[in-house]
Amino acid sequence: MELKSREYYAKTAENLKLHTDPFINGEFVKGGGKAFDSVNPATGQVVATLSANTAEEVYAAEKIARAAFEDGRWSGKDPAERKKILMKLGDLIEENLEELAVIETIDSGKPIFDNVTGDVPETAETFRFHAEAIDKIQDAITAGDAAHLSLVVREPLGVVAAIIPWNFPMQMAAWKMAPILAAGNSIIIKPSSLTPLSILKIAELAKEAGIPDGVLNVVLGSGSVVGNALAEHPEIEGITFTGSTVVGKDLLVRSGQTNAKRVFLEMGGKNPCVVMPDCKDLDRAAEEAVNAVFWNMGENCSSNSKLIVHKDIHDELVKLVVEKTEALKTGDPLDPEMNLGALVEVPHMESVLKHIRLAQEEGARLLCGGEKIGDGNFITPAVFDGVTSDMTMFREEIFGPVLGIMTFETEEEAVRIANDTEYGLQASLFTDDLTTAHRMSRKLKAGTISVNCYSEGDIGTPFGGFKQSGFMSRDNSVWANQQFTELKTIWINLG
Repeated sequence: MELKSREYYAKTAENLKLHTDPFINGEFVKGGGKAFDSVNPATGQVVATLSANTAEEVYAAEKIARAAFEDGRWSGKDPAERKKILMKLGDLIEENLEELAVIETIDSGKPIFDNVTGDVPETAETFRFHAEAIDKIQDAITAGDAAHLSLVVREPLGVVAAIIPWNFPMQMAAWKMAPILAAGNSIIIKPSSLTPLSILKIAELAKEAGIPDGVLNVVLGSGSVVGNALAEHPEIEGITFTGSTVVGKDLLVRSGQTNAKRVFLEMGGKNPCVVMPDCKDLDRAAEEAVNAVFWNMGENCSSNSKLIVHKDIHDELVKLVVEKTEALKTGDPLDPEMNLGALVEVPHMESVLKHIRLAQEEGARLLCGGEKIGDGNFITPAVFDGVTSDMTMFREEIFGPVLGIMTFETEEEAVRIANDTEYGLQASLFTDDLTTAHRMSRKLKAGTISVNCYSEGDIGTPFGGFKQSGFMSRDNSVWANQQFTELKTIWINLG
């Protein structure tokens, strides 16, 4: 879709009709919990006041989702019918692209350019992909003796809870919802209290597409109330989560203390970008490295926040990185000319600024950026050189527009630096040698390795992490559809 003017998107924002209540059993129903505000990160103004659910209402939502699952209104539909409905949902999301993009921008601070050209179209495509996969995942007959027939079938888990983060609210919701629904499950989804608005619009579109009442439910509120109620519920069969490692571990414990529900965790990352000395196109490598760390203001678990550069090309590459970073525009997210928008909330912005000051105190050299600008939650992208493994910024996920650069001399050293982390979500590698690319890709410990580019893969490739970046979880691809099913053996005596 062609991008419009800043004035056009601002006018669209003024005329939005926003949903502000939980979506339960096909209706928007006011919650009985403590109301909370959605605040525009770019202006500090309240966009909407939403009603929250109580723990008791979460339990009531599970009963509704359970009834919908058990009576087969969705789980019992022919795969072709589920496919048709989810395809229609993808179409409706695309038809409402501009409204959804503006909602996401004013709610999260994300640039309108990213939402119009990326997040909304990819959300629609996610539903279409998983819809198309519904009748492509087949059961099996195993080899056996003549007296028996052995069937291996997949069945939906039942009621699945999903807790989604604030950095890609709409897209992460689709990454969870689409495969869960495609498999025939009912779902209860909890968005972040910082960014709840786009999922409520998608719930409206889901009903219009034909998803039966009770199958998709959206609960609102804090993690300590609503999130914990979902994790501790003794009947919910599975819970999928994208967010911090700390919260993910807590969900795992709460599940273990109750019904040992399936837990699928996609958590943090401190991801490396390694540039080998044989990389000749340093301009492209710099372009990709800058995009990798500053995309979405660095509020991205797969952000390449560590740039590991061979000493022979260090000076030239760093010069290019600084030039490209300083060319980025930070400002009003509704302006399609802006590359970076606002960080999601004031406490998070202050945390990022604290990390920037700490990096300087620990001896890293600030080459550019790292300043708060304007009245909103804006920080200019920061580049540090001279980072070492004993520095806080080397270890901790800052989740903001901050890049740390370090050097290496040998391939073994580069791999050691890249793998020296408790995380293992994504890694990028730049080399012109095919053998080096294959060898190092095997050595780097991460769920996704991109070579001569920055990428998370696409909708057809599984996304998830090693070590403390992930637990039993892969988003995207047919693997996501499969993980929300139970595997059952049916053994039939033919004698």
